[in-house]
Amino acid sequence: MAETTELAPAPAGAPSLQTAGRGLGQLAVAVIGMSGLRLDQPERRVLRALVWACVVAAGFSAEQQFRAAAGSSGAVRWAAVGYAVVIAVLYYGGLIAVLDTAVARRFTHAVGEARAVGGFDFVLGLLFLQQGLCQGLLMAAFPGQLPEVGVDGLWIVLGVVLGIVGFGTKLWATWLTGLNTYYCRDMFLGRATATDGYVVRGPYRWLRNPMYGVGNLHGYGVALCYRSVAGLVCVAVFQVLIYVFYFVREKPFIVRTYLGGTAA
Repeated sequence: MAETTELAPAPAGAPSLQTAGRGLGQLAVAVIGMSGLRLDQPERRVLRALVWACVVAAGFSAEQQFRAAAGSSGAVRWAAVGYAVVIAVLYYGGLIAVLDTAVARRFTHAVGEARAVGGFDFVLGLLFLQQGLCQGLLMAAFPGQLPEVGVDGLWIVLGVVLGIVGFGTKLWATWLTGLNTYYCRDMFLGRATATDGYVVRGPYRWLRNPMYGVGNLHGYGVALCYRSVAGLVCVAVFQVLIYVFYFVREKPFIVRTYLGGTAA
């Protein structure tokens, strides 16, 4: 038999390196998108990435300063609390005031759907990012409040476990529903936009709302790593507020738009 330089075909069903690379790329886009930067949207992507990077850098710098001044500066602690309150009002109050309301419809009519969606995604992405940063700064300003326990590093271990479970669940849910749903595209436009309709697979088979429930455990995990009681309280308050948004705005929209007016 003559020798050949052709590669033997891969077994049926075996993923190629190219396919695996695309999958990892899509995963990275999803993770970064959940953090406030939509790389899947080409419009002004470089400018949006620069703004996002500047906010992230400023946040990490502030975290270092807050942690260094923790316990010695009451002003730093008040600044952290005030920052968290402002972001909570802007984020949760903004969601309730804008989504599935005349505000979104008027804005869309005034500037056009494409520009309205792009602007909303940009602002909401910044609020996603600010929500995480304000909680982190609050934890940095109020560290070490939980008592030491007999096992060294126990709080960190528990925090890492909660972080993996929480973020993993939220990422899984986002992977199934898509970033458009994560960014409330359908509620902003006031119509169904999810190509798969009402998702009932993955974590949605067992959890009514995995993003808002188990998907928030990573926040508690970070607070445990800081041993911050104030951080735990902040995460809990933010979680209560997202459920307020869910019951006031999101659930009625889902029932009306995807379930034909009948609650699941």
